[in-house]
Amino acid sequence: MNRRQYLAVSTAALSGLAGCLGDTEYTISSVETEDDSHPLALDVTAVDRNIAIESPGRLDITLRNTGTQDVIIKNTGTWPLGALELTPAGESRISDILLVTDEYAEADTVEIQPNGASKDNAPLTGTLAATESIERQYELDGRRVSAAGTYTLQGYFDAVPLSYRTDENADWVAYRPSVTVTLTEQSVLL
Repeated sequence: MNRRQYLAVSTAALSGLAGCLGDTEYTISSVETEDDSHPLALDVTAVDRNIAIESPGRLDITLRNTGTQDVIIKNTGTWPLGALELTPAGESRISDILLVTDEYAEADTVEIQPNGASKDNAPLTGTLAATESIERQYELDGRRVSAAGTYTLQGYFDAVPLSYRTDENADWVAYRPSVTVTLTEQSVLL
């Protein structure tokens, strides 16, 4: 290979990597959930742990009715989980990560923009039958992640993702699942 060909190939290769070198990539290194005394349980599993601009990480989130009675669920955004986010553990709400799901595109109650989201304030209610579960897949878009760290799962519009009751005449109970997701910075060059 002569010098001119070498320089052309090297320049093309480095130009192709230039966009990648500036974008930090992350890995979902752990997901932890804690059970509590609610008739609902939330299972969170990392399906795709790598988070990049071109390829989002993915979490499967399953809401289960662990009780013997039907549970009426109320929230805003999309039913049953609404819009979810990851918020830095123990910090103010400055670098939240909106979790994106296909449900948003199908709903007319929530609109996702590049820098945030908006919702219709009308509450959505539905019933999750005894022992029934609903699973949704959420993406962590690399453009929305700005730092590694430990995050807690919350509702995007309200810190409490949903409220529930087991009887039409009962008071609504706030459901605050305890889920932490740890993101670590991933080396781009191996």
